[in-house]
Amino acid sequence: MFIGNVFLTFATELFCAVGNLAVGIVLARALSPADRGILVLVMTLPWVTANFASLGLPQASIYLVGRKRFDASTVLGNSLVLAVVISLLLVILFQATKNLVLATMLRGMPFQHWALVLTLVPASLIQVMVLSVLHARQRFDLYNLWRLAMSSATLVGFASALVLSAGGLSAAIWAYVSVSALLTVLSVVLTAREVPLTLALNLSLAAESVRFGLKSYVENLVAKLNWRIDFYLIAFFLPPEQLAFYGVATSLAEIAWYFPDSVGAVLFPRLSSAPADQVHEITAKVCRNTLVLTGLIVAGLSATSWFLVPLVYGPVYRATVPPLLILFPGVVCLTAFKVLTRNFTSRNRQQSAILTSCIALTLNVGLDWLLIPRWGIAGAAIASTIGYISAGVLLLALFVRDSGLPWQDVLLPRWAELVGHWQWAKEHVQSIIRHRGSLRDMT
Repeated sequence: MFIGNVFLTFATELFCAVGNLAVGIVLARALSPADRGILVLVMTLPWVTANFASLGLPQASIYLVGRKRFDASTVLGNSLVLAVVISLLLVILFQATKNLVLATMLRGMPFQHWALVLTLVPASLIQVMVLSVLHARQRFDLYNLWRLAMSSATLVGFASALVLSAGGLSAAIWAYVSVSALLTVLSVVLTAREVPLTLALNLSLAAESVRFGLKSYVENLVAKLNWRIDFYLIAFFLPPEQLAFYGVATSLAEIAWYFPDSVGAVLFPRLSSAPADQVHEITAKVCRNTLVLTGLIVAGLSATSWFLVPLVYGPVYRATVPPLLILFPGVVCLTAFKVLTRNFTSRNRQQSAILTSCIALTLNVGLDWLLIPRWGIAGAAIASTIGYISAGVLLLALFVRDSGLPWQDVLLPRWAELVGHWQWAKEHVQSIIRHRGSLRDMT
């Protein structure tokens, strides 16, 4: 079940990545660069707002249902009420600062679409809150079905508005808002298949959600700063084209994180619902096996990047390859961090991950300040890699101390487990082939 959920989520991640690439091509061909930039702002604003305004409540829902054994329907009803209240406050705030937002964050957007775009804020927040309950109940089939629908509907919506109908920016905004509304309804419908819908505020539950959620919120915020702070320092020290090269390098390096991110998405609710005496053993097993596959992905990217990058992006992007190769050791080390942090969060010990992330962030910023003026984007890659390694090593040390397990159990693969995974993969591939063969026979 666990391995199946991981690979289902990983396959969904890859499908969505391809879908995002196709959406990018449609937008690039159908809109001017200026209009595409405005649309990116329209698409980004609600999700950024939802992530910052959710206060870690989606993670709290997973923890409360799994570890605290709260009724999922009660947690869902509480989350929906909080989503409505937070959305109302955000809409009031945006309305009060409308002129400032239109002059900065949404500069260039047609004024008549303001009310339309505002509807994206509650839609995004409700989606985040509702889907967290599917995570908590470990219904990754329904959650990944929603993600597949999101990627497909976004592509179809933009293609219909911009290619088939030959519309412009206004048509694209209408298409995106319409798709978001449909996805919000779909998220509620899919969740209602698993958990009865209610709408009731439980003050004590809300207080516990906020206490847990704020720690997860800070943890995620510091981690994201650690992954992106170098962009702003490169923009400060270097010409814009260097930031373009580094942006490609980081996006390629982060392909290796698709798998550990999928593992983490499945692992957190699994640990939150597991008996306390099994949490550390489960984490160690998952970590050592995740490192193996991530290492294989990194090895493949390292072997092919020197000719694929200039082939795909153009010869000028050959400058991307050195920082990309420098980033890879840090990518592998941060894989361990991404797995182990789920262990601490499932035990309401986010402060450990926050501490290690803060140390890594401080180290990263200090080294960026020293190395970028001297070595350019290669210096930024060195700083990031050292920061990633420090985060992984420090959290590993804390995990070993808490669990009493030797570090070898966390990092070194076991042959029997690798053989078992290979057998599982082979059997599922054979099953798919047999199923396709039976479908051909029927037709």
